[in-house]
Amino acid sequence: ILLRRLGDDTLMIAATVLVCWSAYIAGELLHVSGVIAVVTAGLVCGWYQHVVFTARVRIRAMAFWQVLVFLLEATVFLLIGLSLRGLLDRVGGLDIVIDTMARPVLLIVLAVVAARFLWIFAVDAGVATGRRIGWTRQQPLGTRAAVVMSWAGMRGVVTLAVALSLPEAMPARDLMLVTAFVVILVTVLVQGTSLGWVIRTLKPHDDGSARPPLDLHAAEMMLFQAQLALVEREAVAVDGTVIHPQLLRRYRTRATAADAFDGTAEERNVAIASHFDVIIAAVAAGRAELVRLHRAGRIDDETLHDLEHDLDLEELAAAAAKG
Repeated sequence: ILLRRLGDDTLMIAATVLVCWSAYIAGELLHVSGVIAVVTAGLVCGWYQHVVFTARVRIRAMAFWQVLVFLLEATVFLLIGLSLRGLLDRVGGLDIVIDTMARPVLLIVLAVVAARFLWIFAVDAGVATGRRIGWTRQQPLGTRAAVVMSWAGMRGVVTLAVALSLPEAMPARDLMLVTAFVVILVTVLVQGTSLGWVIRTLKPHDDGSARPPLDLHAAEMMLFQAQLALVEREAVAVDGTVIHPQLLRRYRTRATAADAFDGTAEERNVAIASHFDVIIAAVAAGRAELVRLHRAGRIDDETLHDLEHDLDLEELAAAAAKG
């Protein structure tokens, strides 16, 4: 609510960064993990963004955070590299690190991998028990799917961030830095590269029970029907006169066309892709004409940017709908 009251797109996006910093500082003041506090704040913001942010803020914020996350992740990995270099200088070289830390680090890596297996299988057993006694309708994963989920426990930037946030004077900080780096290296290179082989070997059965009740097409149909219901109310005056005939026709056509398609899911996907390919091509043609008009001096910069913005949004919508 406070973010919405800012009233300016740039300020709202900047405030999302301040929320992260505030969460980290609050976590440190409360003597809990500042990194986990930031992750929690991100989850909360992500949950409420659909009702707090306008469409324009959401699109701009998504682009901003995609670039920022990429830069921050690269920075964190650079920092861990620099930290390891300083660590090697402090302890006297790589040989000493291997001699003194290899055994505990290896045990910790094995414990991390085993802990995920224990957690996944314990939760799955709890789901199975809850289903038997009628507490939940959720289907358990099953052994094969649980193994795949357990093996997919790659670690990344959060692990590094936690390690780097440790105080300099903390005992065994060097061991923790090395451990974090090795855990990421092993889980990404070993588990990440072999995950496809594990899936192909185990071939976990998917009976569809773990999927949401509605697929994309069904959810889209409900969305269209909700839009049509509102347009039908607003497009007709009190005396029954249609005041927005084109709008009403547009939404009725979209709702009925989506509902009338009776092909298979694969055929529907092909038809949708072809449909939006034409839209994307039309956007490209419009953009080329817009640039031609601008180069010829027939429109000014402001007109170019305004119309190009509309084309960009149309292209983004088509690309997202195409999938």
